[in-house]
Amino acid sequence: MSERSPLQSLLFLLLVGLLAMITMWAFPKNGIKLSDSITLEYESLDAFFGTSDAIQVVSVEDSLFSIAGIDTVALRDSLDRVAKIRWELVSGIQHPDSSVNSLQKFYESLIKLKAKGGKVRILHYGDSQIEGDRMTRYIRNELQKEYGGTGPGFEPAFQVLRTSAIRQNQSDNWLRYTANGKKDSTIQHRNYGLLASFSRYFPPVDSIENTDTLSAWLEIKPAGYGFYRVRKFSQMSMLLGGNTKSVAIKISVDSTVVYQDSLKANTYNRKIKVKFSPTPETIKIEFKGLDSPNVYALSFESASGIIMDNIPLRGASGTLFRRISSAQLEKQYGAEPIRLIILQFGGNSVPYIDTKERAKKFGNYFKSNIRYLQAVLPKASFLVIGPTDMATKIKGEFVTYPMLETIRDEVQKAAFAQGVAYFDMYEVMGGKNSMKDWVTADPSLAAPDYVHFTTKGANKMSKLFYNALLKDFDKYRGIPTDTLQTDSIANEN
Repeated sequence: MSERSPLQSLLFLLLVGLLAMITMWAFPKNGIKLSDSITLEYESLDAFFGTSDAIQVVSVEDSLFSIAGIDTVALRDSLDRVAKIRWELVSGIQHPDSSVNSLQKFYESLIKLKAKGGKVRILHYGDSQIEGDRMTRYIRNELQKEYGGTGPGFEPAFQVLRTSAIRQNQSDNWLRYTANGKKDSTIQHRNYGLLASFSRYFPPVDSIENTDTLSAWLEIKPAGYGFYRVRKFSQMSMLLGGNTKSVAIKISVDSTVVYQDSLKANTYNRKIKVKFSPTPETIKIEFKGLDSPNVYALSFESASGIIMDNIPLRGASGTLFRRISSAQLEKQYGAEPIRLIILQFGGNSVPYIDTKERAKKFGNYFKSNIRYLQAVLPKASFLVIGPTDMATKIKGEFVTYPMLETIRDEVQKAAFAQGVAYFDMYEVMGGKNSMKDWVTADPSLAAPDYVHFTTKGANKMSKLFYNALLKDFDKYRGIPTDTLQTDSIANEN
């Protein structure tokens, strides 16, 4: 047997060290949960080197490639394979227990929908990152193409944000109240409804307060652009209640009255539905009475297929749901075939949390809100989408907020503690300091605030999420998929 030369021994040791460092870099920070009692963990680079500074593995690679006689093709192939494995771990739908798919209820409803028809509803709650139907619209359109369904789903009666689905106009005496933020002292109840907000109308500002009747109107038209399916719908429903006096309601479709009735005084929760074909050019809803009802939501949808609702809650961190009456949520949720709730939160907490203790406290609040929703909607699956990378300027450079990864970890822990699936937008973007790359990409994928996606960025992330969901669904059904891809943002520009 021939002895190894000193150079061969050195190369061998360097390769072993490199593989160990790559494994430290690629291995999930929280380990891989094999069962309720067994979690596979591996030493991290930070822990091994005793520093929080990023380890530049690339410099080690460069050193190896520069050594004479090394098989660079084989080494590059091994490194690419490790990178692809890491990408698969961080870019897919993650489950708290690798042996159990936590989206089973939702996936079974899709299988049933495909085979027997019916309707499946998905509620997509989130912060300002999903305002204006961003992210939701792409996911909705893809699901509706596969499983049928049209329309945007739930919308507030008083729309404060322009969307790509419908155009809304209203009399000037409407106000909107939200469960998020500082509570309005005039609201003495918790009946905010499933949109976490409701709208009411009042006497015109320049009128005498003691009027004999109050009146208001809403007008809805399909948007003139955007995905075709979201602009088509065959029915409208309205959720309302909380009126102390009788209210007359009239609904006209293209100037033809299709509904006219009175809402009795002290109605707690009422659903009014009208059907039509084809999609109207204009829908007008008129109210007249001595008191306004709380209008919780309008919904524009089809009779079957996928209905996916975009519910943006600007400034929210995902901890507002416990402020909403569980009895009311049970009633409103229970009237709908809701099989998936997506909670996309965490970003609004990033600029204000500066310690691990505060991050942990936030995670516990978020966990209690997931548990609250699970109790009122036991038939649905839940999926948490974590925060994106966000950058702040430190010493003249835009860098990731110092506590962002800790907050991300707490959001993931909260999801896993409740048996909920998780999608890691932060890692999918590229991890630490990736926001800068998204902002400076051509075309730009993120706004100059280094927080929000541009339209192109939102579309890119929507595709990445939807592809991850499809792969997870295929895995659940036992369908093999090609999982090898890279995490370069240039691949999908």
